[in-house]
Amino acid sequence: MPISDGGIDLEYLITSDKDMKLQYLIFTLILILCYTGCDTGNDVFEKQGPEISPLVEVNSFKQESGLIVSMGIELRALNGLDQLTVYKDGEMFEQVNYEADHLIATYDFNYEVEPVADGTIILFEFELTDQLQGQAAPYNLEVEVGPPFDIVAGEIHDTPVQIITGRVNRDIILTPDQVYLINGLVSVEGDKTLTIQPGTTILMKTFEDLQESRLVITQGSRINAIGSKDEPIVFTSDNTLTGNAERGDWGGLFLYGDASVNQGATVFEEGFIYGGTSDGDNSGSLSYVRIEYAGKSDADALNLLGVGSSTQLDHIQVFKCEDNGIRLKGGTVDIKFLAVTEHAAYGLWAEHGWRGRGQFWVFQTSIAVTIIPVNYNNQARSVELRNDRNDFTLQPATYTQLSNITMIGNGKTDTDGTRRGIRVRRGAMGIVQNIIATNFPDDAVRVEDVDQERLNDETMLLGNVRSFDNKTNYEEQAETYFLPNDRFNLSVDPVTGIGPDQIVGSVSSQFDPASLSNWFDSAPFIGAIKDAVSDWTADGKWCKNPDGSVR
Repeated sequence: MPISDGGIDLEYLITSDKDMKLQYLIFTLILILCYTGCDTGNDVFEKQGPEISPLVEVNSFKQESGLIVSMGIELRALNGLDQLTVYKDGEMFEQVNYEADHLIATYDFNYEVEPVADGTIILFEFELTDQLQGQAAPYNLEVEVGPPFDIVAGEIHDTPVQIITGRVNRDIILTPDQVYLINGLVSVEGDKTLTIQPGTTILMKTFEDLQESRLVITQGSRINAIGSKDEPIVFTSDNTLTGNAERGDWGGLFLYGDASVNQGATVFEEGFIYGGTSDGDNSGSLSYVRIEYAGKSDADALNLLGVGSSTQLDHIQVFKCEDNGIRLKGGTVDIKFLAVTEHAAYGLWAEHGWRGRGQFWVFQTSIAVTIIPVNYNNQARSVELRNDRNDFTLQPATYTQLSNITMIGNGKTDTDGTRRGIRVRRGAMGIVQNIIATNFPDDAVRVEDVDQERLNDETMLLGNVRSFDNKTNYEEQAETYFLPNDRFNLSVDPVTGIGPDQIVGSVSSQFDPASLSNWFDSAPFIGAIKDAVSDWTADGKWCKNPDGSVR
């Protein structure tokens, strides 16, 4: 839960009016059904007591003296809410009375930690009764006074490390003379900044059970991880120390921003808030960064949720991720110079109103996704663009400008394969130019769900594409609308130098993305890497080959 020293706007932790009305409706329907269809002699309602449920399951946490503890607690009672009493170390802290017709409510708990000694434990007890004097099971919350995070010296796999745990509520700097270990969930909160200097390695602890390590940058906070081509910043598994690192050893890196999404004014997901009205949101910088062996428990390697256009993302490699390499939910962030290598699921999945730009992207994987045997990543793609699966017209809609992308699959001879190239669907649109797609055992380039009017006015434009050596080169509107029209310059002609293990090569294009805006570099060629001389993946030590060697 995002509890921070600055205090979080409590409306984020309160159920929205729309959700509240829905829950009232559900409870009313339950009452009607039970009164009309149940045997009232069974005393159904008398047996159903009130309930206390924190919006985020937490029973204890640390906070410093003088800072705020804020959290939302949901209260429910089929017999009507009566009274909530909160005790602090056995003495009444607050009491709230409710009208008899209230079946559900949210209580906003706020406590400014007193100036007492670090290590002091303060116990809060929450007691709830309903109108029939039924009592809920009590909910207890322990607040330990002290810094909510630790950075302490330790050792893992015979290597000295600085172990980071908890909620970071101060500006901190990680330096290359130390090796750091993220132990579990670590969040940066309270509008603070995590700075990581070039050449720094951050290990992520691997757990044998379902627990995973994650690094979370909460809304309002920033990460400034700016490496260099010869001194990249690396997020990786602690098992690299033993040579046993595997995809899915840890979770991923999460950035929660304040830019708009189309799933609501704000979105509460996995204990954190994202979305808002600041499309120029700045969640920091990632430059010359490699993220390795992530993807545990359905986490994606790099998660960009409501991240805005002032955030800098360039020269990033996701290496051997078990789930999606990059996940974008809304926001306006741009990405340039991206390599996703040996991804098990999607290379990049964008939806919910992402309106960013992309240039110079490479996707390469040999990992099969199959129908027989069935696996989680069926139909995984290098690039997936969606708006919303239920309502294609939600605003703001996913609209992107992409150019200079090379996508290489796991081979068209994989007869059970379902891995695919790029798919634009479910209301997503944009300008997609200068693309190579090859070696996919299913369709390589697919556009669908676009109204003819949007094709005519080129809200959706696919141009200058080479899709070759795939089971199916083009599908849906990519095949029926764009391919037959010569002015879009789509073909099935191969590109010299591009193959299962080769990402360097291009052909000239009639389109220069610099014509779109000055954010784009001039690159009038089809593909992500023009030639060996201009191979940005081999410039320095930041990017790896599929076998793990540095390019």
